Amino acid sequence: MRRSSGLAIIGVLGPGALIGMAVAGYISLLPPSEKAVAAAAPPPATQNVETIRPIRADIARSFATNGTLEAYETTDLYPKVSGYLAEVRVDIGDRVKAGQVLAVISLPETEKQLAQAEATVASKRANLALQQITLQRQEGLLKIQGTAQQTYDEAKANASVAAAEVDLAIATADQIRTMLAYTKIVAPFDGVVAHRQVNRGDFVQAATTGRTTPLFTVQRVDIIRVFCNVPESDVSRLRVGLGASVKPYGLEGKPIIGKIARFEGRLDPQTRNMRTEIDVPNVGGRLYPGMYAQVTLETELHRNALTVPAPSVGTDPNGKFVYAVQQGKIVRQPVHIGMTEGGMAEIVSGLPDTAEIVMSVQGAPVPGTIVKTIPHG
Repeated sequence: MRRSSGLAIIGVLGPGALIGMAVAGYISLLPPSEKAVAAAAPPPATQNVETIRPIRADIARSFATNGTLEAYETTDLYPKVSGYLAEVRVDIGDRVKAGQVLAVISLPETEKQLAQAEATVASKRANLALQQITLQRQEGLLKIQGTAQQTYDEAKANASVAAAEVDLAIATADQIRTMLAYTKIVAPFDGVVAHRQVNRGDFVQAATTGRTTPLFTVQRVDIIRVFCNVPESDVSRLRVGLGASVKPYGLEGKPIIGKIARFEGRLDPQTRNMRTEIDVPNVGGRLYPGMYAQVTLETELHRNALTVPAPSVGTDPNGKFVYAVQQGKIVRQPVHIGMTEGGMAEIVSGLPDTAEIVMSVQGAPVPGTIVKTIPHG
């Protein structure tokens, strides 16, 4: 009867209660000094770990260097004709539009020559009209044999000569007009007057006579070229279109994002560097030619790469690894790493996109430890 009564108690209490009774019985057998310690000790707690999942992102290898800002285009303007400056319409710092007149050279003698040439054109055209009428009359008389063939031929020749004289007079007038057009110094593009070397009343000489000082220098600054030098160790990875950021010294705000526009394709034999250019928009006109900047260039770009935070990757004698959490336990997961940039590491192989990994291997529980995950962020 006692045995069956004991089985009934087991059925009622269940295994958990029996374990508790066993622990209590074990504690009762300990010496008094150890009973208090054993009774006060809490059961082992599950460790918490911060975890994150890999993300797909572009990752690039880059390096920093110094750069210099230059205008996208710079043009020195010289006079084509010699004369006195009648007008100077702009000064340094002025914004100009393409075709805008910057200065005017006075050439009164040439203006008189144009008037004479235009009068000559009118005279020659009148003579041509007379010769053409004469030719038509001679042609009519020739048909009825009212004139000699030679007289007709002479009239025809005179009309041809008159036509040629008109063409010559028109060409002469056009040439003088062209020379007068050179009296106006115009802006070749939208930009800023960077230099002004003359004043009103100055006598200027045509550039063909040996003058080397320009009247004006105009720069296009809506786009800025950023020049920098890339060392020999990185030139093999240069590609047009790779990203770049430009942070001018002394200019607050975020770096300006651009792309590698062009590079020389040769190394300087003295420095073993390659001259490289980045084009950046000059929004708000805050960038000025001659400024210095810190330039960060992408020399290699991997798009849509699987990435994890760099602290998530550890190294031991067996290679690179991350700690993944599988079924509530820490598991060492070997991985193959590509590039590491900007605090992120590229996972080339060994880790699925859906993996849950420990945020930092530093101080993480050892493999096999039962953990509770806390998603990062």
